[in-house]
Amino acid sequence: MIRTLRFRLAGLCIGVTALVLVTLTLVCLFISERNIRNQEEASFQINLNTLYQNLQLESALSHTWLRHAEYNYQFLIRLTDNGSPLFFQSLSRDAGQEALLDLAAKKALTDYGIDAKTAASDRSLLYHQEFTMKDPQGGSCYVSAGLVPVADGTLSVTVVHPLSARDTRIFRQRAIFFTADLAALLLLGLFFWSFIQKILEPLQENRRRQTQFIAAASHELRSPLTVILSNVEAVRRKNMEPDEAFLTVLETEGNRMARLVSDMLQLAGADNHSWSMHIAPTELDTLVLETFESFEALAHSRQLLWEVRLPEEPLPRCLCDGERIRQLLSILIDNAFCYTPAEGRVLLFLEASPGAFRIGVSDNGPGIPDSEKERVFERFYRFDASRSQKEHFGLGLSIAWEIARLHRGKLLLTDTPGGGSTFLLILPDEKKIF
Repeated sequence: MIRTLRFRLAGLCIGVTALVLVTLTLVCLFISERNIRNQEEASFQINLNTLYQNLQLESALSHTWLRHAEYNYQFLIRLTDNGSPLFFQSLSRDAGQEALLDLAAKKALTDYGIDAKTAASDRSLLYHQEFTMKDPQGGSCYVSAGLVPVADGTLSVTVVHPLSARDTRIFRQRAIFFTADLAALLLLGLFFWSFIQKILEPLQENRRRQTQFIAAASHELRSPLTVILSNVEAVRRKNMEPDEAFLTVLETEGNRMARLVSDMLQLAGADNHSWSMHIAPTELDTLVLETFESFEALAHSRQLLWEVRLPEEPLPRCLCDGERIRQLLSILIDNAFCYTPAEGRVLLFLEASPGAFRIGVSDNGPGIPDSEKERVFERFYRFDASRSQKEHFGLGLSIAWEIARLHRGKLLLTDTPGGGSTFLLILPDEKKIF
């Protein structure tokens, strides 16, 4: 699924990019080619006007001048004086060029009535007509056919300017543009492929964690259900009324399932960002003291040394959700009570540091190895058999971590000096939070 999504997103990005690149390329090519054609046409007109002016002014024409004109202007020139070809025409020219000049003269006669073979003309002024045509190979040419009045008659002129150089320039420009587009699409395709992979990694990780969560939740739910169903089946086989022990088992396992479902719903709410938060200025020292007092009876029943440490100086109020913070502390305290042996010590403390409040729960129990510290906040994670009692499902610390995250705080795990674990909640002060 993730791979298919990756292919589709990469294809969509590449497709949109290709559409934009091709559109911009076509626009740029259109503008550039129009400029090239305009420049070529303007150059042809300038060179042509220069040629006609020289033909009018020169009393004698030389081979050298005409050859230079053909070379400099990239023209093919045919001149006839009063209908007779000039000696210039005897100079070498290949059959293709002669055929091109014949085609131009024929088109000038057919379309514009300019006959290069006419010996006389009634025109006393320079007259010429420019047009375009295709050569036998399909290439384009600019053509000019004109009549130049001279002292002893009329000079007929046929000029052909092949546009092969211009067309080659345009073709190369197109090739460069589209090669650049293909290279850009290739590089962008590689970028999109890796970039989308980076984007989808959190989704893939969340999907993996969701699968693990469902599998672990199913396993945890199966245990109390198995106990309940086995007890019901035992009562049916014996055909007897449920006794007090049976009801106690049902109540215990039902409460376990209720706690598990409640924890799962809380984590689902955190994942969906639907947890309700009631932010208000809170006196943390009062909240910590009340939480300490609520656990005194439980600490006494478990034979634990239960202590609290508060700062001597008054603390500013913290902008937070007091009930959520109380829930977080209850989770940390409950864990410490469950995993600390009898006559062990558990400390609840509150400190103030520059820009933050620090609330911690410290115990002198078995502690957690450094290699496992990063995993304790994972859902359904339990370290060893000593930390796998029935009343714990491995969700409490996950809920506590979510509460800290919603307050833009941090929940850290460190070692207690002398042995044990210390969970430390760091909350920003009221000037920085929210």
